[in-house]
Amino acid sequence: MSKILVLYHSVWGHIEEMARAEAEGARSVAGTTVDIKRVPESMSPEILAQIHAKTQQTAPEAHPDELAEYDAIIFGTPTRFGNMSGQMRNFLDRTGNLWQKGALVGKVG
Repeated sequence: MSKILVLYHSVWGHIEEMARAEAEGARSVAGTTVDIKRVPESMSPEILAQIHAKTQQTAPEAHPDELAEYDAIIFGTPTRFGNMSGQMRNFLDRTGNLWQKGALVGKVG
């Protein structure tokens, strides 16, 4: 059985909606289990309120060490000047210990 993680960051809910659709598609493949998780938000509640962000998202927050538990990871992130969001970048930067152990080698991403 393949274990898939859909990992996303979404401020206004658009990427969250895409993550749900990706998870639904992945679940349609026999022999897969799919989890949806989000990276932690780093903006303050005051800023999120000012920009009318969608703060009520049902997916639990992921921890970098959890990535090793999955066979494949589907990433969802908005772009910021052609790059992934800072929140996703920060999350991935925290996976150095997994890289050092080789725990992500062979994972589909």
